[in-house]
Order: sequence, then C-alpha cells, then structure tokens
Amino acid sequence: MSPVRKQFFTQWAAQFYAAAELTRRGYLVSLTLGNAPEADLIVRSPGDKLFEVDVKGLASTNPWLIQERPARPDLYFVLVHLPPLDDAPEFFIASSEEIMNAIAAYRERYVASGKEWPPSVSGLTWKMGLKYANRWQALPP
Repeated sequence: MSPVRKQFFTQWAAQFYAAAELTRRGYLVSLTLGNAPEADLIVRSPGDKLFEVDVKGLASTNPWLIQERPARPDLYFVLVHLPPLDDAPEFFIASSEEIMNAIAAYRERYVASGKEWPPSVSGLTWKMGLKYANRWQALPP
C-alpha cells in the first residue's frame, strides 16, 4: 500500500475510532465529512455543550503534525494512535489551548537550541503527546 493511501486510511480510522469512543461515553457526534478547516467532529456533550474536535491519527510513533493557529475555547484535539491490528487504539485528549501552548513552547526550545524551525511543519513529538493519554475529562462534561 502506498504511504499516501495508508495515511488516508489511518486518518479515517482515527476519526471513526474517536467518534465511536465519544459516543460510547455519552457524547452525540457528527462527522464533518468535508473540508472543514479545523474540525473533523462536531460534538454535543452529555451536559448539552457544543464543541468541535480535530482528530489526528498515527499508525506509528512519529510526531503529531498539527498546524499552529489561535486557540479556541470550543476546539479540542483527540490524537489517536492506531497500533498493529491486534492492539487497541490509544487516545490522547487535550484542549486547543493546551496543544497550541505545547507547540509554541516546543518551537521556542527548538529555536533556542540553534536550529531553524521549519515554517511548513509544526506539531508535537510523540513523547510530548503522552501526557494527554486518556484525558477524556479534558472534554466538556
């Protein structure tokens, strides 16, 4: 399978896993299924709060590629790691403010070390995302 095709399958699988897990936890989920610039899912919490979710999927422990943008109080990230087929997916959940702050701090450390930050690439290392593991409580109740 070509790398582009695998990436496409990984992202779709990640979105469906995230939607399924949110539904299992009592959230009402709609897939955007279009070219929504920031959100893959529109979600209503059990407490009737509306918010959006940007899903990022990985099939390996590569960096999470996430564009820097202004944080929004109604936007959350669900990062989904899809390990080999016999293993369960892993979920990492954070607010857009947490993610954008982490990317900015990473960029500052990177530049301070004397390296040039690539303008077309931003995100988090795999290890940086681990602190958000299974943080479903970060989402609106």
